[in-house]
Amino acid sequence: MSDRSAPPPSAAPPGATPAPREVVVALDAAGRSWRRAKRADDECLRLSTMGVEIEHGRVLRQPLRLGLGTISVGAVDPGPARAGSNEGRFPVLRRLGPTAVIPRSEGIEGWLWTSTGGSGLTMLGESDEAPNAAFVFAKPLSEDAVTRAFEPEFVTALAARSPLGVPTIHGLLFRVADALHAERAFARFGLERPLTDREVPPTLRRSLPTDRSADPIIRTGGDQRAAARSIAPPGFS
Repeated sequence: MSDRSAPPPSAAPPGATPAPREVVVALDAAGRSWRRAKRADDECLRLSTMGVEIEHGRVLRQPLRLGLGTISVGAVDPGPARAGSNEGRFPVLRRLGPTAVIPRSEGIEGWLWTSTGGSGLTMLGESDEAPNAAFVFAKPLSEDAVTRAFEPEFVTALAARSPLGVPTIHGLLFRVADALHAERAFARFGLERPLTDREVPPTLRRSLPTDRSADPIIRTGGDQRAAARSIAPPGFS
């Protein structure tokens, strides 16, 4: 019998590059949808150091693959699929500088989605379902990427809603099955950042009657001014 033994089947060959760690986030497919999913596992996000892969059997004919640098912000805002009247999701904060934004308690610049005004981003699912997760892109997806990945009927409907008649996607709104799991996954791959007016232009914001605009100058005691309070994005505190 030889003194040498073979490595276990799971061991990587010497010098091989380890496979990137992947985190799978299931999408919430419990509600109604634009199209019936082909399979239950057609609804998920796959995150790794190589990027994000979105599988959505109802609107995507092939997985949508995005580099991590494509996504400006990955946000989670937990809540039920049936939102109340005058409800907003994903508040847009005002940025003071590279490392500080005005806290939500001091006012906001709008929302990514409201129950009355919908959103300027693209929904994966029914428009009357409230999203609980979002990707805001650093720049819109190219027309080629959209037509290649999305179902033709969905692309046609998207182009019909665009002022220029071109299917434009500035970001995606969707529902995840486990909001906490999604939030941890976005943070792990550096996608969770404050959602501010730098990432969301005015044309993509929605408002509610109860909104209070963010004011960098916080007044106390009549005319006395106090320094603006701010919060730092993750990694800058």
